Amino acid sequence: IYGQGVLIASFDAGFSNLTHEIFTTFPMKIKSRYDFQTHSTTLTGHSHGTATLSLVGGYKPGQLIGPAFMSDFILARTEVDPNEVTAEMDNWIAAAHWADSLGADVITSSLGYIDFDPPYSSYTWQDMNGNTMPITIAADLAVNKGIVVSNSAGNNGSGPQNTLGGPADGDSVLTIGAVTSTGTRSSFSSVGPTTDVPARIKPDIMAMGSNNRV
Repeated sequence: IYGQGVLIASFDAGFSNLTHEIFTTFPMKIKSRYDFQTHSTTLTGHSHGTATLSLVGGYKPGQLIGPAFMSDFILARTEVDPNEVTAEMDNWIAAAHWADSLGADVITSSLGYIDFDPPYSSYTWQDMNGNTMPITIAADLAVNKGIVVSNSAGNNGSGPQNTLGGPADGDSVLTIGAVTSTGTRSSFSSVGPTTDVPARIKPDIMAMGSNNRV
């Protein structure tokens, strides 16, 4: 089982170097791509999306084999790097609509939002209730449409309250935290619980997220 017959939508900050051998040894089937910031099919941005995509679907024996290298992929750049603006949530929501229109089975997203640059208002840990942030509502709606939404918990580590960022607080979102090679939580990996009543445990699942080969 290598993901054959599954359409995976990857949302990230950019996808550079898609001619790398990790994507061409077993040619990755990229069915569509769209940059929701520049409104073009040329995916600009930095290498974060390249890294996360390689973990999902890269294939180079002896180097890295992603668990779903036989899947079909669609790629969406939704970030406005390096700024933190609310348009990034709008882009993510538009990308989810686009992914649904193309029949995506899975959305994988290593993105999260809570703090924004002025003049945009930020959210707080108290808003991590699954029903406040637009991106969280959209992610839950995507699940309601039949898409598995897998999203990183966030990179804000432990604090006196939960450190999630939307859409990781969604009640239907599969929220993934990071562990080290020893199985302990990576210090940067965000934690719950959510702030609705009753509170929900987040993340849902932990996976290797420190010093990964990408």
